[in-house]
Amino acid sequence: MENKRIKFAILSIASLLMISLTASSILADIKLHFSDVDESVIQMVLTLPALFGLIFAFLAGPLSNGIAKKNLVIFSLISGLVGGLIALVLGPMGIGFLLFSSALIGIAQGINATMTMALITDYFTGEESGAMMGLQSAFLNGGNMVLFFVSGLLANISWNYAYFVYFAFLPVLLITIKYLPQDQPIQPNRNEHADRRGKLNLSVYFISFVIFLFGLFFFVFQTNIALFVMDKGYGDATLSGLLNTTIAATGMVTGIWYGKIKQQLKGLTIPIGIIVVSFGMSLIYFSGLLPSLFVASICIGFGIGCVMPTGIFLAANSVNKKKQSTAIAIVTASINLGMFTSPIIINRISQIMAAESLSFKFFLSSICLLLLAVLYFFGNHFILKRHDTTIIKIKKPGNMDDY
Repeated sequence: MENKRIKFAILSIASLLMISLTASSILADIKLHFSDVDESVIQMVLTLPALFGLIFAFLAGPLSNGIAKKNLVIFSLISGLVGGLIALVLGPMGIGFLLFSSALIGIAQGINATMTMALITDYFTGEESGAMMGLQSAFLNGGNMVLFFVSGLLANISWNYAYFVYFAFLPVLLITIKYLPQDQPIQPNRNEHADRRGKLNLSVYFISFVIFLFGLFFFVFQTNIALFVMDKGYGDATLSGLLNTTIAATGMVTGIWYGKIKQQLKGLTIPIGIIVVSFGMSLIYFSGLLPSLFVASICIGFGIGCVMPTGIFLAANSVNKKKQSTAIAIVTASINLGMFTSPIIINRISQIMAAESLSFKFFLSSICLLLLAVLYFFGNHFILKRHDTTIIKIKKPGNMDDY
């Protein structure tokens, strides 16, 4: 019964992990409301949560050594709730209020991204740990699916009404207070080889680098899709919300079937996930028709559902128990750094190449993702397989080939 309550608390927190992405559906509306504000500043409403998520995802690991994980999570949930309320009430009055709310939301996103994975490795091991990684991804995307859909409908009334979904932090806060234990669990001893993995190693940094680049390139969709939809005359924030809902729904299904998918793909899980996202981005460039946007959303949801839990699981299990929270923090910080720098880097490259069309950014993302898949393939062979990274398989002991 205790384990079920802990699972309930962790998965409830996970359902709100990417709530900041609901802003992607209303970026075009915010731009219309603040017509005198530069587009890059408008995009910061979406990228600031990634920046603060980066900082606090990294800090959460070391902080958890001196502060109970439950207290960190409670603090983060309150930050997210307050941030959403500020945007809802004060957002239309000035872009500064929206940016401040985004910063608070980023604090919540960063801490919770690290803590949900750290709590899983604290309370669950072996097969159960792997299953929880998949469920975490499923609930993350399932929560996104509901949040995107509801926020899109609310945005039809007024764009700032999309922030009503942040009231979802309140029940999750109460669930956390009631069901998440205050004390630190006692972990079973792992084998001697695992105990010798006392330092962050090359595998952690390589995986983090790949995740950083993955976030940089896939986030092109979130920062540009609302503008693309409006530019093509396909619809408004509701359609953008449906596209993001499709990503979340696909990610949820992928998370539920994650164990079986990874069992079939094994060491190709990450590169295939990246390639599928690349294919989705290329569809937007070469077709650009409305159906292709939904196919692209499905591809992106599948890719994220494969790449993220696999990357975090690999990093967490390449070090010993004491360093797992830090390894997870580095990986989650990397994805946030990639998302934050995405519009900065992609917009700059587009300007240099004198490519003003929005569709070019999707093409650029597609090509870079293909190159990233090749990079991971070689890195897997020369770094992950050769480095001291024996990990715990979901089903039974094995080697890095299975991942």
